Amino acid sequence: MALLMELAVAGALMGTMIGAGFASGQELVQFFLTLGTGAPAAVVLMTGLLMTSSFLVRHLALKWRTASYRDLMIMLLGNWYRPADVAITAFLFGGLAIMLAGAGAVARQYFGWPPLAGILACSGLALLGSLGRGRGVLILNSLLVPVMLGIIVLIVGLNWAPTAGPLTTVPAGPLVGSNWVLNACLYVTYNMVGLMVLLASLPNSRRGTAGAALGGLLLGILVFVLVQALGRLPKEILVTELPLLSLVKSRHPELQGAYALSLWLAMVTTAASNLYGLAERLGSSSRLPLPAAVPVLVLAVPMASFGFANLVGLIYPFFGYLGLLLLILVMGRRLLLFLRF
Repeated sequence: MALLMELAVAGALMGTMIGAGFASGQELVQFFLTLGTGAPAAVVLMTGLLMTSSFLVRHLALKWRTASYRDLMIMLLGNWYRPADVAITAFLFGGLAIMLAGAGAVARQYFGWPPLAGILACSGLALLGSLGRGRGVLILNSLLVPVMLGIIVLIVGLNWAPTAGPLTTVPAGPLVGSNWVLNACLYVTYNMVGLMVLLASLPNSRRGTAGAALGGLLLGILVFVLVQALGRLPKEILVTELPLLSLVKSRHPELQGAYALSLWLAMVTTAASNLYGLAERLGSSSRLPLPAAVPVLVLAVPMASFGFANLVGLIYPFFGYLGLLLLILVMGRRLLLFLRF
């Protein structure tokens, strides 16, 4: 039973990180394939950092018996937790805009529709999905992640022939540099936002420390395989907004419908989860959070028009830097408490 609980935590951690940005290939291209020969080292460092940070977060959550990420933030930061809470709210909004933009990219790249059509359709479904306290969204997302992961593994298996030679390198974005240590740290710190919410909220009966580390290891292995596979593709495919969809469309058209649909639905469910979280934070506690959700969508739709790849390259690294700042604050506060006593 204990082993099953640890495996469940590992699966939940992977499900939290394998979002639409990951499944589209865009995150991996921007954080790792901008590094050239430094990409493998960055993935290895990222895996070690992810395993360690996930283990520590779950260990502290058990030690302090937290019931939510806010409890954990208060224990880590004391009165400084409020700015971090605001930052997490902003991250949810940025994530919502990214998912809407991704839905627009799928509509344009696969269906040939205007991006706005995909954005508005995703907005409507996300609004419906956020009703009823989002239980339907969580169930649907838990079903979609294994399907999406299976499709990704299939695509990799069909297209990856291990060969020697350097990986294809793409130009770095404005906030993602060419330093492999920095990129690995940024990738972990922005992903830790969602992982902290998960690991701090699990019941104490589910220990989960080993499962958290195992999930980080398995995720790192998957990232390494995907980076190696994507790095063998031509640059013209990697610079598209949805690299994996471009690959499937050009080489395996029989799979593109299933992949595009699962990717689009993953964006819808993630958008609905973010929208519901924002509506709750803005004061709506009813089962129909329309008063708060509608203005959030009104603000997010114009932001989504900046494009999926552009937003991934700006928002995720930006919150990665905020995560690094948060880590410095946590370490500083713990040091002050240690010196005081």
